[in-house]
Amino acid sequence: MNGVNKNLFWWGIVGLILLRFLMVFLFMNNIPFTDMQLDGFRPNFGGSYWPDENNYFNLARSFAEFSPITNVANIGYPLFLAPIVYLTDASSPIEIAKIVFIVQAFLLFSLAIVLTALTAFEIFKKRSLALLTATIFTFYPYLLFAILKLADFPRWLPAFHYQMWVVIGADYLSAVLLFLGFYLFIKKFNAEKLTIISVILIGAIVSAAALVRVANILYLPLIFLILIGLKKYRESIAFSTASFLVYLPQWIYNFYFFGSPLTYGYRIKELSGHGLETEFLGGWLSFDNVLIFFEKVWQNLPVFIWLLPILILILILGFWRIFKQEKHLAVVLGFWILLNIGFYIFFVDAQSQLRYFIPSIPPLIILFILGITDKRLYKFFFSRTRPPGGGLIVR
Repeated sequence: MNGVNKNLFWWGIVGLILLRFLMVFLFMNNIPFTDMQLDGFRPNFGGSYWPDENNYFNLARSFAEFSPITNVANIGYPLFLAPIVYLTDASSPIEIAKIVFIVQAFLLFSLAIVLTALTAFEIFKKRSLALLTATIFTFYPYLLFAILKLADFPRWLPAFHYQMWVVIGADYLSAVLLFLGFYLFIKKFNAEKLTIISVILIGAIVSAAALVRVANILYLPLIFLILIGLKKYRESIAFSTASFLVYLPQWIYNFYFFGSPLTYGYRIKELSGHGLETEFLGGWLSFDNVLIFFEKVWQNLPVFIWLLPILILILILGFWRIFKQEKHLAVVLGFWILLNIGFYIFFVDAQSQLRYFIPSIPPLIILFILGITDKRLYKFFFSRTRPPGGGLIVR
């Protein structure tokens, strides 16, 4: 695959998108068993498996009726749903399930494949490795399905539903917006074209992602600080202004309904005694959740705990390889992962809601490929002769 030209690269992406379509059609027809309802467009919810669709739908309907209501959800995803609700005059989530399924499972995931491939190409500068990254991303729902099924994970089926991007939920729009924002930033950085116009666009896109998922707001100071580090002071001001203006509606909503711009709707569903009480997010964040996360993983996927040090080593090796070549890109990829995982590992039920970590999948794959293809890794494990001092030396 070393000689992949531009035409073959794009045909490869088209092939992956068609393969994704085939996967979804099989999924809709219960191949493998998926327990899909409504002609294959809706999971069979029941028991403790009930997604947040009612919160998103109710707020979306209130926007469609131009009469916003108090709601636990951020406003971004309901604003995305509002035109659908308005045009269909839907009165319940099930009435928009088919349209949302098509948009998310086909269109958004296809866009995610394209953005993953293009971002990987900007890092590797090799179309073969970019296609490999996009291929792994395309198959990741089924890889996770196989792992959870073999481990007899209690919530394997809901987890698979979520990872196929078929549920009415904010995670997929959030991920695609982040993928787009980071792709544009990396591309413009590589081309030395981080102009005022480009950073305004990047700021607007990443801020829109923050409207969808509150954790994404952490990426705004990251990009701002990188621009400062590059001594792009005017661009950092333009980025901040665009980000502020796009995110302002959320703060206005918070102030109107909760009395403070920084108090979010999570306060409605107070989790008293369940987590760390905060003014902004109620009891949804807690240090205890980190312990719960690893306890649940140990109970259900103990082999993962044993493999985790090796995986971390590979990711660090991949990070170090790119850090030696371009520190700023390494920082972008590293914090793209860490800010997502670092926030949600403290979040309630993260151990059973693996969808929270979807935004970090492309950079994880990129760093994994960088690490696993480094010859030093194999020398470390298989060669009798190690580098001086026993450490890893990466070029």
